[in-house]
Amino acid sequence: MIYIGFLRSKVDKYHDKKSNPSIEWPDHIIVLNKNNFNEFIMKFPLSIVDFWASWCAPCKAMVPRFRRLLKIYKGKVAFGKLDVQKNKDISREYNISGIPHFVFFRYGKKITSITGLKSVGEMKDIIDFHYKKYNRL
Repeated sequence: MIYIGFLRSKVDKYHDKKSNPSIEWPDHIIVLNKNNFNEFIMKFPLSIVDFWASWCAPCKAMVPRFRRLLKIYKGKVAFGKLDVQKNKDISREYNISGIPHFVFFRYGKKITSITGLKSVGEMKDIIDFHYKKYNRL
């Protein structure tokens, strides 16, 4: 168990040294699919994926809120969206049973997730918590 913690700290230090200044942060919400999902979640120290569907009214209500968060956290957090109907395998892999569902990643590792319509303030609280937790962003 100690070895795993030691290894994780080494991985975090590697990512922190190699990535932050050189990351090309997206200036828009990235549309994800099976071809780019893994690359997206692995690339950033903090990324959020919105699992959604076109028929979902709460998902539609989250669109302007997600865009607002993108503007607030530009250059600090990457935002992506994945249509659950077109990407059922990924949705199953992450056990998505309700939408909208937001999964937070740190270099590809899932760190938390939340389900349901959220305000910008609620999302900011969660993002800020993880941003501070991984202060090296």
